[in-house]
Amino acid sequence: MISGHRGAAALAPENTLAGLQEAAKHQIQWVEMDTQLCADFIPVMFHDKKVNRCTNGRGYVRELNLAELKALDAGSWFSANFANERILTLDEALTACRTYQLNLNLEIKVHDESETGLLVSKVADTIAANGFPAESLILSSFSVNAVTCCQKMMPHIRRGLICDSVPDDLMALSKQLELFSVHMDYRLLDETLAGRIKQAGLDLHIWTMNKPELVTRFYQWGVDIMITDNPPLLLSSLS
Repeated sequence: MISGHRGAAALAPENTLAGLQEAAKHQIQWVEMDTQLCADFIPVMFHDKKVNRCTNGRGYVRELNLAELKALDAGSWFSANFANERILTLDEALTACRTYQLNLNLEIKVHDESETGLLVSKVADTIAANGFPAESLILSSFSVNAVTCCQKMMPHIRRGLICDSVPDDLMALSKQLELFSVHMDYRLLDETLAGRIKQAGLDLHIWTMNKPELVTRFYQWGVDIMITDNPPLLLSSLS
């Protein structure tokens, strides 16, 4: 199964409605997107600490309120075809995923561990108010603290731990956090590690895998989802 990274980051501005539309257009079942808080404590869809790279503005997401973020052009940096694309709230992203029949791997993007509890609490409130179905959602994070907070506040929603290294205590951690999935940097994965993860009863996701020539190998190793910037490129290797 193929998942679009930040929507479909090679095809449209990341974490935007346009990215979700691209994923849906290519009949992708899953997308991965990032959420963090803005200044008025509303979860918004954005990866970086600052807006500088992916908008025409400057400054920290956490220090800008929603009105200020909504005034930014989040598309022209990618292509003139996406001029005036706007930053989404989490609520808007959930609604769009439902509209386009997309499952969402929602990364809890922690830039300040002291605010992790607040961020997860606001995410929980938003998901509940939106009514987004738990069976179409995975909550994931690099932060063990964030995954722990998700476990406490939203125990009914599946959880994944994102890894950019291989923790020595990965299997013990997976039991402690009652993980559904492990999300591994594809460059770290070998057949032995894949086997350990699968034998533990965990789903195995890899990121960010943009090499179609490796798709067959990873499927043979039991990888469940490959997160990629260019979903149709990987899909073409399966045809």
